[in-house]
Amino acid sequence: MDYTIKSEKLQLTVTDEGGSMRSLIYLPTGEERLWQGGSAWSSRDVVIFPIIGHAAPYTVNGQTYSPKSHGVVRYARLNADDIGENFVQFSLEESDETLKTYPFAFLFRLRYELRQNSLKVTYFVQSKEGSMPFYVGGHPGLRAPGGEAIIEFSGGENAVEYPLGEDRSRYVGLKRIVANKALFAECKTLQLGGLHGDITLSTEDGFSYTFNSSCPVWAFWSNEKEGDYVCAEPWWGINDFPAAPRELSLKPFVNFDDGAGQAFSYTLTIDKD
Repeated sequence: MDYTIKSEKLQLTVTDEGGSMRSLIYLPTGEERLWQGGSAWSSRDVVIFPIIGHAAPYTVNGQTYSPKSHGVVRYARLNADDIGENFVQFSLEESDETLKTYPFAFLFRLRYELRQNSLKVTYFVQSKEGSMPFYVGGHPGLRAPGGEAIIEFSGGENAVEYPLGEDRSRYVGLKRIVANKALFAECKTLQLGGLHGDITLSTEDGFSYTFNSSCPVWAFWSNEKEGDYVCAEPWWGINDFPAAPRELSLKPFVNFDDGAGQAFSYTLTIDKD
């Protein structure tokens, strides 16, 4: 089922199937700003928990599990717990299906809230039984003609590209990147850490998308051959890579909750020239 909320300048539609965004309209011009799916990428947005990316099998206490891409939330039907004119909140708990690939009892909440021309997305993760390792994050596909955006960083002086390669000075003094098909053909997914402050994507059609979050890793991605979109992804974790430990609790950037519960959020503001 879809749910639609509004503010003065934005209209957001989300679905209980995976909790993802389906539409994000900039009301002053009536323009859709979320990629609407296609051969380049069939999705529009993904809610990530508890694994990021197309991960290889991992272990928990010696037992091997084979996760689906980006974890369990995107494949589940969430409960719509609360909805108002400008917000909607979903929840998901462990089930026989989630336990097949993630052997923990959890409470996951997802909240979308609109204010003026800004969207705040909050993920809440709580363990039900002791220490629980996990990743969490977002994956919105933003409309960008030609699949290109100018990305500007207000605090990227110490940016680090992951996984760590031989050239660790590539993004020293980072202030601006042209994210286009050529870039994504080279790096597939650009994963950067050490970013602070705002990140703004500007597109050829005069729109700007400004993100703010305290997440440790940002990922930028688009299909390298086609598709009028660029994804800007706030990650509390990192995409799996061959040298990463197989034990989930030992993976880089892994989070833990012991039952207290933790909130993770990002804000997206949309403007037009």
